[in-house]
Amino acid sequence: MLLPALLAVGCAGTPAPPRTVESHAANIAAAQSAGYRVITAGDRTIFCPTTPPTGTHIGSMCLSESEWEAQLGLPKTPSPSVHVTNQSPGPGAGH
Repeated sequence: MLLPALLAVGCAGTPAPPRTVESHAANIAAAQSAGYRVITAGDRTIFCPTTPPTGTHIGSMCLSESEWEAQLGLPKTPSPSVHVTNQSPGPGAGH
């Protein structure tokens, strides 16, 4: 009984920041170039693949814009506080 309550609390974390007009337009452009049909009804946009998945007879499933962003959308830019260094593979210094 405690596990479902913990899962519900974990899923109810911080909401996603509001989507900007620019990110919405970028999602639409990326989806269309990837072969998705974009359907907008009111303030809701869904992305539907135009071809079914290979090797299946099941119809394609459409994605909400939030699902599109999470699965296939534009890559997220790292936070300015993230520091990345490129190192060559292999043993550490001095070996």
